[in-house]
Amino acid sequence: MLAELITNWTIYSNKVMALLTLLVIIVINLAIGILPHVDNFAHIGGFLVGLLLGFILLPRPQFGWLEQRHLPAGVRLKSKYKAYQYVLLIASLILLVAGLTVALVMLLRGENGNDHCHWCRYITSVPTSKWECSDT
Repeated sequence: MLAELITNWTIYSNKVMALLTLLVIIVINLAIGILPHVDNFAHIGGFLVGLLLGFILLPRPQFGWLEQRHLPAGVRLKSKYKAYQYVLLIASLILLVAGLTVALVMLLRGENGNDHCHWCRYITSVPTSKWECSDT
């Protein structure tokens, strides 16, 4: 949904409210992820992959593009997509392939990402008086 909002920003009438609604949903998901036995890395990974796939797969409404078929011969047609949409598509595709490749290599080698990042354990669980992070 965030990718669609960013791509089609100009057609929204209440841009700030749409953005705030999505940000509240993102914060709630991340807050739930700090509870024990909930994998916040899955929430973050799902968010990033969904965002990147949104830039790649979502159709973009192009008002007036279909009417260009009926123009007289010799009239130059505009592209269906804008330059920034091509940039977002290519960058998203590169990031998605690179991220999934790194994740697959780490999985097949049996590496734990927490060994390379000492503060990442706080993303998965935050110790409180109610639970210890070793319980997760």
